[in-house]
Amino acid sequence: MFRYIGPENLDRAQWDALITADPNGLVYALSWYLDRVAPGWAALVKYDAQGRYIAGLPLPVRSKFGFRFLRQPVFTQQLGLFSREPPTPADLQQISKLLRRRFRFITQYSFNTANTANTTNTANTGLLAADVPALADFGVATRHTYYIDLQPAYPQLAAGYHASRRRQLRQARSHGLRVEAADGPEALETLIRLFAENTAANIAGLLGEAYEYPLLRALYAAARQRGMAELWQARTPAGEVVAAVLLWKFNGQLIYLFNSSSRLGKQQRAISVLVDALLQRYAGQPLRFDFESPQVPSLDRFYASFGSVKTPFLSITLNQLPWPVRQLKAARTALVRAWLRRRA
Repeated sequence: MFRYIGPENLDRAQWDALITADPNGLVYALSWYLDRVAPGWAALVKYDAQGRYIAGLPLPVRSKFGFRFLRQPVFTQQLGLFSREPPTPADLQQISKLLRRRFRFITQYSFNTANTANTTNTANTGLLAADVPALADFGVATRHTYYIDLQPAYPQLAAGYHASRRRQLRQARSHGLRVEAADGPEALETLIRLFAENTAANIAGLLGEAYEYPLLRALYAAARQRGMAELWQARTPAGEVVAAVLLWKFNGQLIYLFNSSSRLGKQQRAISVLVDALLQRYAGQPLRFDFESPQVPSLDRFYASFGSVKTPFLSITLNQLPWPVRQLKAARTALVRAWLRRRA
């Protein structure tokens, strides 16, 4: 039986042991990560007879105007159910009931790919599908990411590249870009600067130094301390950094969290060179590379061109707010969207 556990009663050591024990456990669900992206997070927890956590669903709880709600945190693509044993339909029924009881509003909550039926994951039994009865009261959307199994040798991985990607890589290599590992706050600031100067203006609603960049710095510092962060850069022969990427490395997974390139880097296809170098670096290892797709068609095509597999996960919403509050929320949302369109 699942129980709602508030932040004051969570056993963090047990929680992290549960996430690590699940073959599909994600860095996003570790306690230190949630502490930064969703302070005051709670969880639905299932125990065994000895009081050990055997399954859990992290809950990024927020509160506004007296209402507690769930919202998927930034830099956290997937959450969902993590378990030491295959979950059952009864687990999903309990989770659904508790979510409806505890929260009147869910702006968005994303499960993970291992929770979704008919995925490439085999270590856990996928339970969720858009038409299951337990989700009848929720709005359900299917999202996706792109995975590459890195166990094959690099020549086999490269053979899966689309012809256009192989051709563009040949052209990109002619510029003599050098890919190298980087480390430390200075290297992260270089990545943030590249993003702020070349990418940020294209993202509606981005707050930058008012929110996302300080959070990214905090996450990187915590992940680096635990040996879970990697930074890679592409440099010109003259030594200029024209592209950079940040990876999370945990539990057999490499997550392509954050990247950007300069105008010159875009012209020389530096990100393609970086991704290819990373796949070459980690080929033959028991790892999964996750592109963490933002659901942008042009990026989907780019990720797919490396021979990656499109893999679905479900995202739910819920609105049980009183009618007057719904109207106010809808009006506020419309105003914010109008402001963002003008800002863009």
